[in-house]
Amino acid sequence: MKLQELMNKKKLSQGRLAQRAGLSQPCISQLISGKKAPTLPTLEKIATALGVSVGELIGEEPQHRYKAG
Repeated sequence: MKLQELMNKKKLSQGRLAQRAGLSQPCISQLISGKKAPTLPTLEKIATALGVSVGELIGEEPQHRYKAG
């Protein structure tokens, strides 16, 4: 998961991200350290708080959309 990288990019502390996502700071810390596996609802909350997709949060490559033409 790219959580720490995205937090650094957005200049967000664990506490601030927790507030935005409606989660606890210890929860964010455990996710970063790998001590806790995130649930889909947790991933969705964090992605929304960071302004990214769940796919981007978990490290998937962005999908390019092609127009048929």
